[in-house]
Amino acid sequence: MRVVERDVLLGVLAVSAGSADGWSYFGLGHAFVANMTGNTVFLGMSIFQKHGDPFHFLISLACYAVGVITGSLLTRNVHAENNSELWPRAISHTLLLEALLLMLAEAGWIITQLHVGSSSGTPIPLDLFLGTVAFAIGLQSAAMLQLKIPGIVTTYISGTWTSLMNGLVRIKGSAPAQERQFEQRLLMQAGVLAVYFSSAVLTGWLFRYLPAGVGALSALSVLFVALYGFARNNPTP
Repeated sequence: MRVVERDVLLGVLAVSAGSADGWSYFGLGHAFVANMTGNTVFLGMSIFQKHGDPFHFLISLACYAVGVITGSLLTRNVHAENNSELWPRAISHTLLLEALLLMLAEAGWIITQLHVGSSSGTPIPLDLFLGTVAFAIGLQSAAMLQLKIPGIVTTYISGTWTSLMNGLVRIKGSAPAQERQFEQRLLMQAGVLAVYFSSAVLTGWLFRYLPAGVGALSALSVLFVALYGFARNNPTP
C-alpha cells in the first residue's frame, strides 16, 4: 500500500512541475523553472542573438541550483530503504518549504495581476517570482532524488522519457519476475508523463480564463503532498 500511495503522490508532484514550467515560461520571462535543459540551450543561443536576453535564464538556472543544494542539505540523512513510513519526514519538511515558497510566489502573482493595466504599474518584479519558483522546484528535485526510484523524476521529464523508451525495449528479454517489475515501473513512468502533460494543458486553460490562479495549481499540489506525508507518517492512535 505504501508503494501505491507513494506513486500517486509522485504523480501529484509532477502536476506541480508541469504547471510551474508553463507558468514561468508564459508568465515570468520565457524561462523554465524545471526544464534546465531548455534554459541551458536558450542561454547559449542568447549570446549571439541580436536581441538576446540571458538574464532570465541565468536567474532560473542559478536559483534552481541553489534550491537543489538546499534540498540536498535538508535531506542528506534520508534513507530510502526504510519501509515503515511513506517516506522520511525530511522529505515532507522539504516539500512543505517548497509549497510555502510557491504560495508566496502565487500571492505576489495575484497582486501583480490585479495591477495589470493600472497606472501604478507592476508592484513586484516578475524576476523575483521566477527565482522563487525555480528555487522551490530545485528543492523538490533534490528531495525526490533521495528516494532513489529508478527512472522516475517529477521535475525534469527528459530522463523519464528516456527511461520509458529504454524499458519498452528491454522488457521482452527479461525474466518473468523482472518483467513484472519492468511493467510496474513503465506504467509509473507513463503516468508521470501523462500527468505532467495534463498539468501543462490545465495551466494553459488557467492562463486564458483565470490568469491570477495560475500559480495555485503548483502550490496546492505540493502542499497536499507535504501534508499527506506528515499525516500518513503520524497516524492518529
